[in-house]
This record gives sequence, C-alpha cells and structure tokens, in this order.
Amino acid sequence: MKPLKVNLVDDFELVLDGPTRRERLQIRSPYYSRLYLSQFLFSQLGLMHLLAPYLPQVVKTDFLVHPLFQELISAMYWSCGEITPIFETPAGFHDFGTFPKTSSKKAVIAYSGGKDSMWNLWWAQEKYGPENVLAMHIRGLNQGQRHEAEYALRQSQEWGFNLGIIDLLNSSLNVGHAVMRSRDMFLTGLLIPLALDFGASRIITEGRVGNSHTLFTGQAENFRDFNRLIKKLLGIPVKVTWRYRKSMSAVKDLYLHRPYWMPLVCNCFAPIFTKPWHKSLWKERAPTFPLYESQCGSCVKCLQVNLGRLLYSSDAEKIDEKDVHAFLLYIDRWIRGNRKRVWDMIQGSFLREYQRACRRYGLDPNRLLK
Repeated sequence: MKPLKVNLVDDFELVLDGPTRRERLQIRSPYYSRLYLSQFLFSQLGLMHLLAPYLPQVVKTDFLVHPLFQELISAMYWSCGEITPIFETPAGFHDFGTFPKTSSKKAVIAYSGGKDSMWNLWWAQEKYGPENVLAMHIRGLNQGQRHEAEYALRQSQEWGFNLGIIDLLNSSLNVGHAVMRSRDMFLTGLLIPLALDFGASRIITEGRVGNSHTLFTGQAENFRDFNRLIKKLLGIPVKVTWRYRKSMSAVKDLYLHRPYWMPLVCNCFAPIFTKPWHKSLWKERAPTFPLYESQCGSCVKCLQVNLGRLLYSSDAEKIDEKDVHAFLLYIDRWIRGNRKRVWDMIQGSFLREYQRACRRYGLDPNRLLK
C-alpha cells in the first residue's frame, strides 16, 4: 500500500487521504476540553483510529506523533501480524506542564446506553454516589448505532444522572467488528481531559478479559500498557479501569436493582431500517411478549436482555406460556444457525440461563440443542 498522509487541519480535526476517499474525524462540541492535552490525545489516538483499517507501512503527518504513541500504534500493527510502520512526522517535543489533582472517589463512565454501560453506571453510583459519577457518550463513534445518543439523553433525563455528549463527525471507514483494533483506546482517550476537568482519577469502560482472540483494544493486557503510557510515562493522573461482569449477570443485576431502567436499554445490533420488519414478526410470534422501544427482538443483544427479562422481571408474569415457548424455540433455532459465527456470545452465561429458562417453562434444553 502507498504511504497514507494524515493532516491536523484544526485543533480537533484530522483528515486522512484514504485509498478511496478523504476520511475525517472532528470534534464539534464547543464545550469539549480545550487543554493542550486534549488536542494532543485527539491527534495521537485519532491517527491510530484512521490508520486501523489500512495499516500502511509508511505514515506521513503534518503534526508531531509522540514516540510512545508510535510504539502504541506499532503494537496495534503487530497484533495484526504487520511490521512496524515508518513514521514521517515533524520533529519536536511535548510539554504538558502540570495536571490538576484527581480523586479516587470520582469516576467517568464511557457510556453507550446499552446494558453493560448501564451496569457500570449503576455500580459506580452505588460505590461513589450519583453526584460523583459522570457518564460521557461520544455521538458518531459507533456509526452503525446512530440512535445511541438519543437514548443516552432520554435515560439521563428520566433517571437523573450526569451526562455529557461529545459530538464527533466521523467519516472514517473504520467500521464493523474490525473497529475494535482501535476504537476503545480512541474512545477512552478522548475522555481523559474530561475526567481531569471533573476531578476523576478513573474512566470506567466495559469489562474485558485477558484473551488473545479479540482485536487489539479488546484485550486487557493492551489496556494495561495504555494505562502505563498515560499515567506512568506521561504523568496524567487518570487511568482506564473496567468492571468485568458476565453478560447475563449484568442483565440480572439491572432487573433486580434498576428494573425501571430496562425499557430504555439501547443495545440492539440490527440496522435501523430492518427493525420495523423484525418487530412485526415478533408481534405475530409472541404478542404478549412486547419488545422494548429500541429492540429488534432477534439479535443476540436483544435475546440476552429478553432472556433476563423472562427470568428476573416481574413483567414475565404477564407473558402467555405459548409466547414464552415461541421465544425459547426461536433462541434454539438462532443458536443452531449462529453457533460457529458468534459462539463467544452464545457459550457461558447466555447458554446456562437459556437452559435454566427452558427447564422452568417445561422444555428440555438438551433435546432442543442437539
């Protein structure tokens, strides 16, 4: 691949001359932190995000790329089996001065409005108190889920928690599952200046385990290196932490402790244009098991939430048993059709809870799953 060039055309606007078109990242929120550190982190991690789909062997920029971030970007390359790129960047140095003090009793949540970030919000509110927790959503980062910001705002208004929204113009072709090469470090890196402004010493994101099967920013060990870079090497008094909670356990906790939150969960994987069709199918398939407003009912995320709803919500008493059976039999067919493609989401807590629900409602899970 020919060299790719990325320009910093404004403090918070990066432009990549991509192979097929120009791609851009731009923070458009006027209240976003104006610290020099903010521009620095945006440029370094935004560069990483723009490069992730292509991994060119020569990277040209018109702005400084810190040697430590060159190493981080190189580590992303290595995780994909690519050699270290050549960086052609201006010479210079970075001096951030001193940073404000932060408190271990305050936290910022990387917030999407889905079940895992909702669980993090509940956990953090219980631990630190609602007034010491700030949820931050980046509108435009997840390009396939453009309704997340709407639901995050509605959740904040109805439940009364502190929420900030960063408006990101994002025309990067870094999309789909491969976005995990860079997304979570870009996301949490943008929140570091806001954590400093809020006085929080930690940013809490979705839990992760130390497996080698996920892409670069999905791995716990890479985030440990990221924290060492941010805190020990650059001296920034903020670190990224995560609360690992198994998917169905998170759903259970929310139904037991915050059941009134769940109707506004925003966790669906289906494209927006397909949802009306999926919803109409479920109205016929299980009319007494109504979907939540954001749900398609058929994707793995909706199945997880609705399985927890069946097991732990008081609303389950209102569902006709034949509709429960229709739901459980659909899951059986879905598992058969997706066992190879998304086995990591099926095995473990989801499969155990599914088998439990089958036994509760008089179905034999062993016979179904053969």
